[in-house]
Amino acid sequence: MKVKEDILKNIRSLIQIGWKGRLIKIGYDDTLKSLKKGEKGFLIIAKDISKRTKRNILYKYEGDYFEIFTKEELGNMIGKKEVGIIFIPENKYGLKLKDSLQKALQLLN
Repeated sequence: MKVKEDILKNIRSLIQIGWKGRLIKIGYDDTLKSLKKGEKGFLIIAKDISKRTKRNILYKYEGDYFEIFTKEELGNMIGKKEVGIIFIPENKYGLKLKDSLQKALQLLN
């Protein structure tokens, strides 16, 4: 599945670019701050995040979210130990990442 690996590699590099360029927010608190400011975007939520945290963030957020990586995988992408939630703004960068995530989910299903 070379295509799947390429798409996942692309997602990883886009997340790394977003983190280095300070385009994305990580963690529950920073995501909540962005949502309260009214910023438009979407979420990447770790597959192994606690049910309570997931319920709490989705209660405050109505929009697209993706569950595709574990906390450890998300953390490794940006040089942290574990990351449960990533908020990505809906700009040119975000839309490119969203497109890659949708393609990856189609291939995984």
